[in-house]
Amino acid sequence: MRNAWIVTLLLSLLLVRATSQVAGGDKKADVPKEVRALEGTYTGAWTMFGINDKGDVIKRAAWTDILKAGGAEVKGGRAYVTWVNEQAFEGAKGPPRKVEGKEGYLLTKEGALGEYFVEMFGQATRMTRLADNVWSYASPAAAQELSALGFPKGATGQHVLVKVMTKEQGVETHRISRVTTVTWTDKEGKERVVQFVSLQGHHKRQP
Repeated sequence: MRNAWIVTLLLSLLLVRATSQVAGGDKKADVPKEVRALEGTYTGAWTMFGINDKGDVIKRAAWTDILKAGGAEVKGGRAYVTWVNEQAFEGAKGPPRKVEGKEGYLLTKEGALGEYFVEMFGQATRMTRLADNVWSYASPAAAQELSALGFPKGATGQHVLVKVMTKEQGVETHRISRVTTVTWTDKEGKERVVQFVSLQGHHKRQP
């Protein structure tokens, strides 16, 4: 996997708790409770889909992961945690892939929680809260990722991800589905378009 695919993939797997926007305290050193609530260990299982030579949607990869978040702090106009994500891919040899990043909130001038952000590989992405327990973001699909999903050179695509946080038998669970729309030209020179669920999985908070 190239970095562009890894970035897109990991943005799909992050914590994102549903919280209200409340003041973070008069002291800049105070960490809002919503940010401290992000700390913890989460385990997940994921499946990524792409296409085969005929353009049919097929499973392309599957993996499990462990995400550990901690070190909540307020710094540089942001309130955030730092996390480490270890991914074990189905059929892959060697140790799990490890990636580090940050996520949390931008702070307003008044010290309240503002937009949610995720940062890794020096890139930051902002996510939109649609409801108390629903988050979403849209992003273009990188050429390297589309190639890894089975699409030919020149294909273009768009991702729309939706995350819903639920309680399942008392366990905080983050359910994720990502819909991808791709346009490409097949071997016969015909334009093809497909819209499909390219990623599906969950994270569960551990005790």
